[in-house]
Amino acid sequence: MKTMVSLVSDQTIPNVLGILHFRPDCLLFVSTPEMEKKEMVQATLRVLERRRPGIYRLGENAHVVVCREDSILDCHQKLEKWIADQGEGEFVVNLTGGTKLMSIAAYDFFKDYDSRMIYFPITGNFYHVPFPKKAPRAPTAVAERLGVVDYLTAYGLRVINGEKLDRYARQAAGRREMTRFIVENYQGLEPLLTWFGSRLRDKRDARKAVDLKEARGPANEIERAFLEKLGARAEEGSLQVSLSPPDIEYLTGGWLEEYCYNVADGLRGRFVDDAVLNIQIQNRNNRDNEFDVMFTCDNTLYFIECKSLEQQHDRKFDALYKIGALRKDFGLRGASFFVTTSRHVVDEATGGIRQAVEERAKQFNIFIVNPKDLPRLGEVLEERLVGKEHAD
Repeated sequence: MKTMVSLVSDQTIPNVLGILHFRPDCLLFVSTPEMEKKEMVQATLRVLERRRPGIYRLGENAHVVVCREDSILDCHQKLEKWIADQGEGEFVVNLTGGTKLMSIAAYDFFKDYDSRMIYFPITGNFYHVPFPKKAPRAPTAVAERLGVVDYLTAYGLRVINGEKLDRYARQAAGRREMTRFIVENYQGLEPLLTWFGSRLRDKRDARKAVDLKEARGPANEIERAFLEKLGARAEEGSLQVSLSPPDIEYLTGGWLEEYCYNVADGLRGRFVDDAVLNIQIQNRNNRDNEFDVMFTCDNTLYFIECKSLEQQHDRKFDALYKIGALRKDFGLRGASFFVTTSRHVVDEATGGIRQAVEERAKQFNIFIVNPKDLPRLGEVLEERLVGKEHAD
């Protein structure tokens, strides 16, 4: 019988990858009282249930040994008792998690058994076999790639609108052409989008269609073409349109979120493994937050925050502080992207991002997409992802 020994810590992904790669018969988690309070073992098992339903059951072929994190002796005693109760076999020992003392204790204990020691670099999709030290082996790649919900689940976070994610994706795909039209003609459409925002922002919670009949016709051919795509009756000095709740969300900023999602999703299979739109997450303290776009690449999680129009109320871009706080709150390691159409982020003299805004973004490992680069967002993401510039 093959048993995977996993040292439990806040970093659950190496343990998940190790188990999915080796597919052991039995799991042994070496945990601590603190990790038990955070329910990190349960979080790991929930991911495994998503990926391999019905395989591992706590108390049957998945076991937990709770040790003092600062005592090698206590760890050895607990493991000796477990071996005595369960019996020996083949062990794969993942030394990645836990404290340093736990790693030392696990190595020292299992080296006398039929054991293979492995180690996953935190940002790598491969593992090392460090022993025997005189005959080092090349790193072994793992093929498993986690989706967004898998990743969040592994860290003990709960997705509270999972049943809606497919619908959001379909809506974004269905409006892809219109969204691309907005991006490619943004300068000509900005006044119209601003006008829609002023009329509809307080109706974002509407549960039924909103009828607009206004003395505002298309100001140019670009506006006329867009209004036709929207299904509006637009004549000189007159506009009439019926807007569903999803339409209202779209016109008050959702178009930018859908554009970013479509771009990320379009990279699926090349650089992106999974992408979701408007995902709502609850942490262990029951605090909820919504993220515009999240995607995974090589088992690292990224998110994109979107701000459309000029953001007159946030010229100092305090939104960057909020993004930084969310990243810390949810334990996200990967870089974040801030995509905005606001010209307030741009230095008029250089055409680049204003220095003060750039420095603030770097504090939180946030990459700002210059508004002029919005049409080439896919290339920007590729440049960042291929360069592996996601910091720990």
